[in-house]
Amino acid sequence: MDRLLLIDNDALLKLARYGLLNEAVALFGCTITDVRVLATAKYVLLPSKNPLLFCEDEESYSRLESFLKVAKPLDTSLADPEFLDAMSAVQNIDTGEALLLAVGATASSTLVITGDKRSLAALCSHGSVAHLANALAGRVVPMEVLFSYLVKDQFTYIQKCVRSKSDVDKALNIAFGVSVPATYKSVQEALASYINHLRAVTGNLLYRASS
Repeated sequence: MDRLLLIDNDALLKLARYGLLNEAVALFGCTITDVRVLATAKYVLLPSKNPLLFCEDEESYSRLESFLKVAKPLDTSLADPEFLDAMSAVQNIDTGEALLLAVGATASSTLVITGDKRSLAALCSHGSVAHLANALAGRVVPMEVLFSYLVKDQFTYIQKCVRSKSDVDKALNIAFGVSVPATYKSVQEALASYINHLRAVTGNLLYRASS
């Protein structure tokens, strides 16, 4: 299997609101055809009765709708059934996240972009899924890790995107500057602080780019 990029609903929504879906995918040398999302993503994030409930503006809605028309739904058969059962049994890992993580643990070529830190903490604190956390080592990409790489090549643009939507992610908003734009060094230091805290909780789980 070629590399797949699995993106959870929380990360999808945030990246759509920032206008950075394509940049996030390209960062890993992937295209949208390599992306897999939860089959429920379009129904959850773009509810027909209130289309702007989560996107909040037409531009973000249009971005996400267009992206989800091309990105393929994740095939549940890609997950080892035993892995999926084990993930699903852990408190604080919801059904969608359990599937993404189970597929990631099954297929060693995948990366998982997620905005759900609670699930990651749960994954790394339960002995019943320690083998799955080990299988996923180095392949899970929370938002702070993602943005720490995005800013290396497009700092000014990424900062503008984040600061234009200050309500999307509190940690990123603080890192990039609330009242005035933060410097590149300050942003990297802030992101590193968040990442180091998360690594202390999750061990070797988080993504590191190969040198």
